[in-house]
Amino acid sequence: MTLRKKTLIIIGATLAGLMVVLYATLKVILLDSFIKLEEQITRRNVERILSALYDELSTLNITTGDYAGWDDTYAFIESEDKGYVEANLVDETFAKLRLNLMLFVNSSGRIVFGKGFDLKKGKELPVPKSLQEHLSDNSPLLRHTATESSITGIILLPEGPMLIASQPILTSEYKGPIRGALIMGRYLDSEEIKRLAEITHLSLTMYQIADIQRIPDFQAAFSSLTDEKPICIRPLGKDSIAGYSVIKDIYGKPGLMLRVDSPRAIYKQGQNSMLYLILSLLTSGLVFGLVILLLLEKAVLSRLTRFTASVSRIGVNCDPSQRVSMTGRDELASLANSINGMLTALEQSQWKLQESEDRYRRLVELSPDAIAVYDYIEDQVVFVNNAGVKLMGAVSDQEIIGKSLTDIVHPDFREIARQRVRDIRKEGKETSLVEGKFIRLDGTDVDVEVASAPITYEGKLAMQVICRDITGRKQMEKKLIYLGLHDSLTGLYNRAYFEEEMCHLDHGRLAPVGIILCDVDGLKLINDTLGHKAGDSLLVVAANLIRESFCEGDVVARIGGDEFAVLLPKSDQIAVENACHRIQETVARYNALNPELPLSISVGFAVSSETSTSITDLFKEADNNMYRKKLCNNQSNRSAIVQALMKALEARDFITEGHADRLQDLMIDMIEATGLPEHKATDLRLLAQFHDIGKVGIPDRILFKTGPLTSEEAAEMQRHCEIGYRIAQSAPDLVPIADWVLKHHERWDGKGYPLGLKEEEIPLECRILAIADAYDAMTSDRPYRKAMSCEEAVAELLRCAGTQFDPQLVLIFVQMLEDRNLHSKVKA
Repeated sequence: MTLRKKTLIIIGATLAGLMVVLYATLKVILLDSFIKLEEQITRRNVERILSALYDELSTLNITTGDYAGWDDTYAFIESEDKGYVEANLVDETFAKLRLNLMLFVNSSGRIVFGKGFDLKKGKELPVPKSLQEHLSDNSPLLRHTATESSITGIILLPEGPMLIASQPILTSEYKGPIRGALIMGRYLDSEEIKRLAEITHLSLTMYQIADIQRIPDFQAAFSSLTDEKPICIRPLGKDSIAGYSVIKDIYGKPGLMLRVDSPRAIYKQGQNSMLYLILSLLTSGLVFGLVILLLLEKAVLSRLTRFTASVSRIGVNCDPSQRVSMTGRDELASLANSINGMLTALEQSQWKLQESEDRYRRLVELSPDAIAVYDYIEDQVVFVNNAGVKLMGAVSDQEIIGKSLTDIVHPDFREIARQRVRDIRKEGKETSLVEGKFIRLDGTDVDVEVASAPITYEGKLAMQVICRDITGRKQMEKKLIYLGLHDSLTGLYNRAYFEEEMCHLDHGRLAPVGIILCDVDGLKLINDTLGHKAGDSLLVVAANLIRESFCEGDVVARIGGDEFAVLLPKSDQIAVENACHRIQETVARYNALNPELPLSISVGFAVSSETSTSITDLFKEADNNMYRKKLCNNQSNRSAIVQALMKALEARDFITEGHADRLQDLMIDMIEATGLPEHKATDLRLLAQFHDIGKVGIPDRILFKTGPLTSEEAAEMQRHCEIGYRIAQSAPDLVPIADWVLKHHERWDGKGYPLGLKEEEIPLECRILAIADAYDAMTSDRPYRKAMSCEEAVAELLRCAGTQFDPQLVLIFVQMLEDRNLHSKVKA
């Protein structure tokens, strides 16, 4: 019987059978079961995240319902009472309810009240303009046909995804008729996602569908998700597994995609179990091998001894180029041939390994991170790559090689570096990342992030050090710290820093303490007319003037939109009063040099002379004093701003010389022709003079454009009616004509703006102004055309009667012109 047959009989029936049984057990019973269990747990984790998200939407919907089904809200949507806003829609309400948005929309689709809120900064923000496309007539957010209707879900905005809830506005008994919709929203930003992860104790990542194209694992998972299979499970590697799911928006379209990461502890346990079984198999094999050796001792011992000696000789010489010499045609000879083939493969493998090491060295040289080898026995650097040479400001690696730890590491971090060396020598494993400083060859410092690990270099134990220059990151951290304490617009301290300094002064150690509060008057009017850019410029001017009035070490802060505050420790009443006078004098000097837009600041102060006085009470006292000053100055400051705006309009040469005078004469003549009372003359003169004051807020590129306006430019131009209305409301002398300023571009056929009024819905004064203004404009020269004759202008008025103009008033106006002409001829 041959050696092969003897081997097959003895070990074939044992080892092969044992291997098959154990492998099948491992594969079917253990490993596959562990994988399925791992997928089930991951799927439940995704379901937990989705449940938590839907709970958030449910809570938001309940909050929306509490406000929407309330008699006060039901009354507010009709009356638009500001008291409801001041009592219920303050910043504290948004912060308490964690809301970024609240919209009250009446049944006609008009937004009665809207407010955005920044939860991080705790201040009001404008309602995102991008939300308007979700508020069309067919929007599900506004389409409530039953009292029990409600809409919850997610909408995608350029500012980020938002959790949204909408309910019909009803009485406290949840009865109609429905007066509109209340919409509440909360951004699903990084903070909200972090909160969901903390609630569920899971690792959560979320992206918009439009952004997953650049993320391979998200893109692959998305392609496998369906309505029947809403959750996809995919391993991310040997250490983690992820579950994916898509969240649809309120329109039923995929909006967001989330991923829940979980460690593969179960899978690793399965692998460990497989290892244990393999070890068991090897142990069993050794036992069976001993038995086989006893049985085959006589049959193969002599040849096997020679075979072993030959193999040992090759091992001692460590020369894979030698070969095993064995004659015959049995299994040993075949094994010798196999070993010779293995030696050939090993020889080639060594060559490839050497090539791989050379390639590794090249990669190290090309690495963007500084990599060095440190011989901690000799305390010297023995190898450094090009990035390390550049990091240390050297020309070549020879300037670095041989340097000690003391030569390179900054004194403040040398003890940390020495401890890292001790840890590696003692435990023999890589250390975690640590930040520190190195000393360049020119003596300058460089911030670095360092990782180290033990290696064998040229037969010696050493330490590999990988360094990354983090100077830019450190500078950014300092900048972020600065921004955390300062106002980004003015550069002054912000409210958070100011309140912290107030707390430091609340113990009375630096009494007496003075607080000065300043408020920029008329800022809202400037923002509404000239735009927020002009308002921001005025705030910067105000901040600089206030800062100039104090020493460099004084705490001067911007604590609100138009509010500034100053803390003056160890300052008595006289010192604080003098400081207030300095502010007013500085403002007066500025206004003398800049009369085109006057700056007015209301100033209030309070001084504590007793250590027991609360700093909070002192702040309230200063705020009350400032508010009283603001009430006294409010009307006069607004009037001054209105006059300045009118002068600005005149300075831009928009009001044609003589136009206002001619317009007033035409309108006064119309008073006689229409039989209006004489007391209307004063208001009509004001209307003739100030009806276009809102154009001060229109950019020059649009106001003086000689060619036709684009649709966007025309819409911007039409805003001058609303701007003029707000200006007129701010000036006591112009309040009587404010409504006329708003409506002076309405048309008889209802195609005017901004309200689309028609026929007698338009005030009579506005209809008169429209005819007189058009006639004077047609009979006056313009940069883009010559004046028409009186006959041509009259013909145009008659042509537009009944569409643009009141037809009866056009006839009266034409008759008035004929009477004027006849009177002039008779007089001549």
